[in-house]
Amino acid sequence: MNTLTLFSPLFFTLAAFILTAIESSFFPNLGVPAIFTPDLNLVLIIFLTSCPPGIRCLLAAIGISITTSLFSSAPGIMQPLGHLFIFLIGCRLNQTIFMNHIFPQAIFAGIGKLLITLFLSFAMSPVLPFSNIILRALGGAITTALFAFPILLYLNTLQERFSPANPNSISY
Repeated sequence: MNTLTLFSPLFFTLAAFILTAIESSFFPNLGVPAIFTPDLNLVLIIFLTSCPPGIRCLLAAIGISITTSLFSSAPGIMQPLGHLFIFLIGCRLNQTIFMNHIFPQAIFAGIGKLLITLFLSFAMSPVLPFSNIILRALGGAITTALFAFPILLYLNTLQERFSPANPNSISY
């Protein structure tokens, strides 16, 4: 077994820490309103749905979802469960729809952010007006989909570069 494949959940979790730090410190200092802050960790989860299913992808998704909830203001376990739900839906869609391209993955990232924001907004006790919920959900979904393109392009390029020369062979 390759040590790089053994530590891939750890690498994705460390990448989630870095992306969470960017989300929580870089975007607010640029003056980006909170409703337009993208969910960059959701893009990592969407990328994991295009990887071959297995325990490493599930462990990486769990690590990313737990990391996401460390700096958020969402109530308790709701946001990690939302990310894992999007991961499971994405894995199922990857079996039925060809989601190994950047465009469908970015669209799915935007839709996932929209669903998570709507779910978290309705789960909070002081419910906001419906127009504010829709504005927050659409703003986050659009920016997540836009930021998903360069991140997914980079991750897919890395995946193609480090794939085995013979795709029919099994590497241990």
